[in-house]
Amino acid sequence: MLKNYLTIAIRHLRRHKLFSMINILCLAIGITFSMLIGVYVLNQKTVNGQLKNVDNQYVLKSKWKIKGMGLDVTTIAPLGPELKEKYPNLVANYFRFNPVTNVVTVGEKNLKENIAICDTNLVSMYGFEVLKGNKEKAFANNNSALITQTLAMKLFGTTEALDKIITVSNTTGDQQVFAVSAVLKDMPYNSVNNYIDPKGYNVFVPLEGNRFFPGGNGEDNWNNAYMVGMLELKPGVHPKDLTAAVNSTLNLHLSDDLKGKLQVEMAPLRDYYLNNNNGAVKKMITTLSLVAVFILLMAIINFININIGTSTYRLKEIGLRKVFGGEKKQLIFQHLCESVVLTFISGFISLILYELVRPVFDQFLNTRLTSLWQFGLREIGLLFSLIVVVGIIAGIYPAFILSSSRIIHSVKGKIDTAKGGLVFRKSLLVIQFTLAIVIFISALNVSKQVSYVFNKDLGYNKEQLLVLTAFPKQWDSAGVLRMEAIRGELSQTPGVKDATLSFEVPDRVPPNQMDLIPEGSPDNQAFVIPNLVADEHFASTYGIKEKEGTFFQDYDPNSAQGKIVLNETAVKNFGWTSAVGKHVRIRNTNIDLIVDGVVKDFNYSSFQDKIGPLAFTHVGDSPGYRYITIKLSAANISKTIGDLQDKWKKLSPNAPFEYTFMDQNFSSLYQSEVQLKKATNVATILNLVIVFMGIFGVVAFTLARRTKEIAVRKVLGADVKNIILLFIKDYAVLILLANIIAWPLAYLATDHWLENYAYRVQQNILPYIYVGVFIFASAFVFIALQCFKAAVANPVKNLRSE
Repeated sequence: MLKNYLTIAIRHLRRHKLFSMINILCLAIGITFSMLIGVYVLNQKTVNGQLKNVDNQYVLKSKWKIKGMGLDVTTIAPLGPELKEKYPNLVANYFRFNPVTNVVTVGEKNLKENIAICDTNLVSMYGFEVLKGNKEKAFANNNSALITQTLAMKLFGTTEALDKIITVSNTTGDQQVFAVSAVLKDMPYNSVNNYIDPKGYNVFVPLEGNRFFPGGNGEDNWNNAYMVGMLELKPGVHPKDLTAAVNSTLNLHLSDDLKGKLQVEMAPLRDYYLNNNNGAVKKMITTLSLVAVFILLMAIINFININIGTSTYRLKEIGLRKVFGGEKKQLIFQHLCESVVLTFISGFISLILYELVRPVFDQFLNTRLTSLWQFGLREIGLLFSLIVVVGIIAGIYPAFILSSSRIIHSVKGKIDTAKGGLVFRKSLLVIQFTLAIVIFISALNVSKQVSYVFNKDLGYNKEQLLVLTAFPKQWDSAGVLRMEAIRGELSQTPGVKDATLSFEVPDRVPPNQMDLIPEGSPDNQAFVIPNLVADEHFASTYGIKEKEGTFFQDYDPNSAQGKIVLNETAVKNFGWTSAVGKHVRIRNTNIDLIVDGVVKDFNYSSFQDKIGPLAFTHVGDSPGYRYITIKLSAANISKTIGDLQDKWKKLSPNAPFEYTFMDQNFSSLYQSEVQLKKATNVATILNLVIVFMGIFGVVAFTLARRTKEIAVRKVLGADVKNIILLFIKDYAVLILLANIIAWPLAYLATDHWLENYAYRVQQNILPYIYVGVFIFASAFVFIALQCFKAAVANPVKNLRSE
């Protein structure tokens, strides 16, 4: 029986090649896009899935009573060990690390690497795979280091790196020697190794005895709120069970300055990647999943519409089968088999399309989608299920419609109008047009917001800014003087306009804060303001405009009076109308600073945040630096970079010449927005392709059914224009209704997305009108071209045909 059903299905597909091809292509497009998004979503949701005991692992985050008082991604350094010691029935383990970047040296090789100064239970707590070394005791002692296999290959040309020596530069101008005690297999992206820096860490050294910072890492200091902390709870223990223990521990140990101002939150590690950054990844995959569902739904709608439309070709067959005893469930099963067969053909084509377009989507989504040849049982099972479910959904309504027709109508080749679903078919077309319009409008608004972000005046000029990592990091007065001398030498290079030394660049809110008490304010009225350490060339290099005063232009390192520069928002928060010459004091110190200047507000972080207060202190007063930013002239940039590299090798021979451009750093802040823009643009094109293929199929079938009607109308005097308008009128009402439904939906969806931005475009009617006119015009042209051939055909020939 099943063999007969498959034979009939294949015969029917071959007999109606045009409509079968439309259905197959539409379903193939829908399945391909669903596969691409599905694999992407699976990859995103399985981040952290390989970590040991991941369901019991948590990240310790800080929620400060006063905004800007501290970082939210770090915690009090000794909190984890204290909880483990005092509450062993609740806490199974803890892990802490201090993320730094510096030079790792082996012989003449000097590499800039991300380094995690961490507790020594990294491997045992998270189960990272050890290629070489003792898994049970990865760190042999306090002078041992773990490195990844990639770094081992870079440094030694082999993973056989046990007991080999690496040297790590520190911030005192010295170096610390470590022996490699284990080589880790390269880790997939996870929220432990990629917590602070998405690039992850290739070197892991112990906290205890580490000399990276002159005063140590502060792992036992209860005033140190800048340590990354994670906990593993006992099985069955939940974060709420630890709330009282955390609060009592903080009340016992915190200083009066911090007590009562900090609330510790425990974020589950399993889905931390999805929920981090206000759930940016979760929102991204949700949006893409909805778009994929919409595209697949539109392909299914085409299938249903065309199958119902072509059903009259098979009604006599169905009627005869009923006359000879065929049961309704057999007819339903037969039509479902045909639908599933067609879907499997589409699925096979989609496999080819998936491999062809996968590299393109890798670039769009900045990821690496799994190759078809790497699919496991899970991916194969999900794909098979998708094809079967799509086939059943696409075929179930036509199957029930055809099998339910009455015998007398079926034998005559007439479908029951009550069950023929004319209203249903038109409703499906309205849904199809509505989805296409919603996605099209949303794509235009996303593009508009992304363009706004990249074209808005930031308050500084990010073009031709080369950001060079400043090594060696010797964070004392001698190190600052040396690096300022290097900056001065680099600024003399032909093609260089200016250069500056700083601890931060404008790509985030500076993590270091100052508690400032404005002149005339009581001691308890302190303002927590992010502090950016820079030299006197920072404003001129970045093109930041000065509102009043200067930007450390008269800075004297020997002066007893320290200086500070504020932005406009900081001055407003202080309640001042003018600031130059006024004094601010750092709370709980005797340090008094005079305001040297005020700069105009500029965007130093993402557009999702409003511009906040900002203070600048001179690098000579706050020894610490990380970057030299060099302003290049637009002419012959490549030669200038080559000259800078040559000069750098002479000035800092043991440090790598590694740089980025500021516009690249800026773009990385909006990676998800750019990805969403590209994905919605692709989805819009695919939607329109499916819609117009559907229109083509439905109109082609309608024209075939109404050939004699058109001939009669021509005989009675109707001209080509009247006949074309006759068909266009049917679709005009549907498209108009779709616009009426789609516009509010698109507005709400876009408005909800734009709420994430403090600085955003305002929606206006233009994208809506543009999309409406485009859909109307494109559909009408498409329909008119199809109708024209039928309208100019010889009516006599059509009237004679059976």
